[in-house]
Amino acid sequence: MMFCRFVLVSLLGVCVGLSAANAYEPKPLTELIAQNVEYDPAIPLPEAVTGFAVGEIIYTPDMIAAYMQAVAAASDRVTIDSVGRSHFGRRIMRVTITAPENHARLDEIREAQHAISAAGNTSAIPADHPVVIQFTHGVHGSEPSSYDAIMPLLYFLAAGQGAEVTDMLDRSVIHLIGPINPDGTERFASWTNMHRARVPVADPQHREHFNEWPWGRTNHYWFDLNRQWLPVTQPEAVALVRATREWMPNIAADFHEMGQNTTYFFSPGPPDGLHPLLSADGLALNQRMNSFLTEQLDGEGALYVSEEFFDDFYLGYGSSYPGLVGSVPYLFEQSSVRGIVQETDFGTLRYDEKIGQQARVGLALVRAGLANREQLLSFQRDFYRESAQLANAAPNLAYVFSSTDSGRLNDFIDMLDVHGIEIHRLRQRTRLGNTDFDPANSYVVLVRQREFRVVEALFETRIIDDMTEFYDVSGWTQPLAYGLDFAAVRPGIFAPNLADERVTPADRAVPAPARTDYAYVIDWTNFYAPRALNRFLDAGIRARMVPDAISVTTADGEVSVPPGSVVIQVRQQDVDPETVHALVQRTAADGVRVIAATSGATRQGSDLGGFATSNVRRPEILLLTGRGQDVGATGEIWHLFDHELNMPVSMIDISEFARADLSRYTHIILPNGSYGGLGEADATRLGEWTRAGGVLIGIQGGASYAIRNELTSASWAERSGDNGAANPLAYATISRWDTEERISGAIFGTDVDLSHPLLYGLSSNRLPVQRESTQAFAIGTNPFAIPVRYSRNGLLSGYASEANINALQGLGAVYAERRGRGAVILFADNPYYRAYFRGSARVLTNAVFFGDTFRNPWRTAQ
Repeated sequence: MMFCRFVLVSLLGVCVGLSAANAYEPKPLTELIAQNVEYDPAIPLPEAVTGFAVGEIIYTPDMIAAYMQAVAAASDRVTIDSVGRSHFGRRIMRVTITAPENHARLDEIREAQHAISAAGNTSAIPADHPVVIQFTHGVHGSEPSSYDAIMPLLYFLAAGQGAEVTDMLDRSVIHLIGPINPDGTERFASWTNMHRARVPVADPQHREHFNEWPWGRTNHYWFDLNRQWLPVTQPEAVALVRATREWMPNIAADFHEMGQNTTYFFSPGPPDGLHPLLSADGLALNQRMNSFLTEQLDGEGALYVSEEFFDDFYLGYGSSYPGLVGSVPYLFEQSSVRGIVQETDFGTLRYDEKIGQQARVGLALVRAGLANREQLLSFQRDFYRESAQLANAAPNLAYVFSSTDSGRLNDFIDMLDVHGIEIHRLRQRTRLGNTDFDPANSYVVLVRQREFRVVEALFETRIIDDMTEFYDVSGWTQPLAYGLDFAAVRPGIFAPNLADERVTPADRAVPAPARTDYAYVIDWTNFYAPRALNRFLDAGIRARMVPDAISVTTADGEVSVPPGSVVIQVRQQDVDPETVHALVQRTAADGVRVIAATSGATRQGSDLGGFATSNVRRPEILLLTGRGQDVGATGEIWHLFDHELNMPVSMIDISEFARADLSRYTHIILPNGSYGGLGEADATRLGEWTRAGGVLIGIQGGASYAIRNELTSASWAERSGDNGAANPLAYATISRWDTEERISGAIFGTDVDLSHPLLYGLSSNRLPVQRESTQAFAIGTNPFAIPVRYSRNGLLSGYASEANINALQGLGAVYAERRGRGAVILFADNPYYRAYFRGSARVLTNAVFFGDTFRNPWRTAQ
């Protein structure tokens, strides 16, 4: 076979000038890879498949997949599969690259990889067992070199010849997964390629370098997928976690970009920021292997940084979660061109060289893995031995969790299953702390199981006492976020084993009620009850809400239903009874309990036609979007109503708001944002719309906008007490000062008024919320306007200074008042934070369906 010989060209760093008068020509791929090897001409170059050379454009997901398929067809070193799909249905591709002999025994290698980490394994590691390396690309669609680097890496590994390449493939199995975020990738690539010019413009202010809102960083629903490895509420994250658990890689590297005026970052972050559940031995291996990376970058004359930023405390990153399952995780952050060329503090950056650098550093990490193969495999075996020891010494034996809301409970079980966590039914009725756990809706997770560290990462309520810096949130306890009742089981307290049979995610359907020709009552407890109700309303079926606990008369006796139940008459509707019955069947299939009433009379509470019941309007929701809005927080609201509840949401950019016809909307949601694009006339229109009967919902920055423009009588509480500003401080302590002064992601407990319509469906008078600021609502003249207040000593998980904890207690987390015929409902916190705060999300869905069913006291009525 003939091979083409390419001469190694010296690369003198990343700062290469580009004359604006010259057309940009990307360098040959082999020059960008910069490896002194021969290449098999049977393996196609990317331009032969896509029509564009590496660095000439931003590759779309389809182009990358096409190249993967072409190389797999041409090489016996490469196979291709899909690990999952995005929200939009795009495939998330994985190429597996190794020696042909290893491909013939991939199942055997994967099984051996799992055996190495099996609990109690003491066997010697097979001498011929390859190191498994996983590269994940493109979690952020606006960081294109992270996913376009797939092309040079794949080409080198498939086409490269020589003894070193052969050895590399013999002793490793390499997975390239990406783009992880094909929806965001498509969005960003389309924008950048739309501005492709023969003479690229390096001006940082050029339109090409400012992708339009919501930009390409996030997925279809605008979620940051790099925060999703632990909560896995997005399908892309589910795919990644399952793929990672499938192969248990020894090295798991995640490619990213950062600001253009930066250098090159590689793991670890600050060693003192390492989460205690992550391994110190893994950190030491990381630091040991970094000699290969520094040698590579030093040889290029490139500046770089490590151990200074991007802490590994939050466990939901692609650079931290793999560390919970025995991998040595890596984060690569490279300065970004955000286009083809751009002027920076380091000179003019070229996109082709950014791609090449990502690939060269990736290959340096492969070499580091090969040089440390035995240490990596031994580390994984010892990691799980250590996990077993830690589990045996842990202060808790198990966690018990429960909820009367089967929707949230089943969602939580699904999440645990993605992580491979064993779940058991509760064997017997048990009281833990102040909570009685009923075996009918309670489950047990034993601490002493293989994935002990993942269990702790999800369940522990770690209160952080000492000040430290956090790149992301400091508290994320999942059962609190889901609003579940849960408690730890301590050794020695209970003699019997609380764990009954093991369970897996099951069909959510509940038995459909017997047919009735009178009325059906929907129990509002289930998280998905709003989805069911909206189906009835969308079909033109009228519904009424019952504000108190009632006993419904049925053919089989009386059935108790909590406040917030919804009555659907069978007759006296504008549709035939068969349509009503069919929707009842579908509601039961969703897991929502429906009771078949045979009479409107109740022995307890309001009659079904009582004076206290109220009509429920079919919601027409407007969500304000566009520049100045928090992309993630806005996307979460869209995801909640569109994806979870199957409800349409109209989205209008702030720039178009002045021309919008507001009369068609029943609800307007102002998500977190700055609202600088709205003027005085816009505020006047919103006030008039609200008084005419609309429900205005403001969240965080949206609440601030409502307060600033006097759309509400609410106000933010003034922070009291001496904050120490008069004391001289050393400038070196400014970061610690900032940490002390703010709250950047901790879970707080709130005390709730379960009799308020905004809290219907919940059963506990304590509701956890995610705090991202110190703002809270002041207590005003309306004693009923604050149904959710921060608890005394309210910190449940994470870090907040004692001053902030004390300052918050008793202040408002939710403010609700009537304004004319409408209402204003404000949230100090994001109620659906990252789609896993499903307890507080009920308050938001209630604001939509029941937001006009409460009243002000007569003395303070607006």
